[in-house]
Amino acid sequence: MNPDRRHGMSLRSRLGLLMAILSVGCSGPEFVPDITLPQARPIIDATAEFHDLYPAPALLSGKESFGLDSPKAKHVEPSDLTDRVEAELMAALNDAGVFTRITRFDPEPDLILTGRINSLQERLRPQIWSKLPYLGTVAQVLDVKSHISSGEADLTLFVLKPNGELIGKYTGRSTFKETFNPTKDVPPGARLNHALSEAVEQIQKKLVEDAHLRTVAASLSQSRKD
Repeated sequence: MNPDRRHGMSLRSRLGLLMAILSVGCSGPEFVPDITLPQARPIIDATAEFHDLYPAPALLSGKESFGLDSPKAKHVEPSDLTDRVEAELMAALNDAGVFTRITRFDPEPDLILTGRINSLQERLRPQIWSKLPYLGTVAQVLDVKSHISSGEADLTLFVLKPNGELIGKYTGRSTFKETFNPTKDVPPGARLNHALSEAVEQIQKKLVEDAHLRTVAASLSQSRKD
């Protein structure tokens, strides 16, 4: 297991977060996907080839928020954010050991993985009253929460045979709504990453507990070896 993953963040995500922090002064915070998963047991004995992750049409068109939605957040194009989530999802599943091997390409894969981002957004705002004269100061004295964050992570992973036949569809979803006072310990996007990890962990659990998937994977793997 990658040692950086044990501490809750992949090396790639650490570098991405560093770049986001360096850009805060001129463009505001940027959402950097980071997925943390427990080790999967038992491993599904199969080589899985990971194909594209697709955003829902409403995310791609901008009809629904995608990523971090806050007054100072840096805008990330839907296609770029999808690529980042895809890379993080593949790395997280691979590091967790869900399958024997996950790769972008294999000449004879046992399984094909693809997926869809149904929803992935965090809306972070100061409460309306916090902008009124004196009320912000009074709120600080009384320790009233000045900001509110709400959002959702909803993903679906499809597992197929190499011929394109669907074996199973696995969905994970996590929502949140919280009032808080901003701190450096919980930066913008942290709550969304927590929800994203929860949603993917639900998918992971469904994968490893699917007896039908294990049977099909074992059969396909054996056929390839023969």
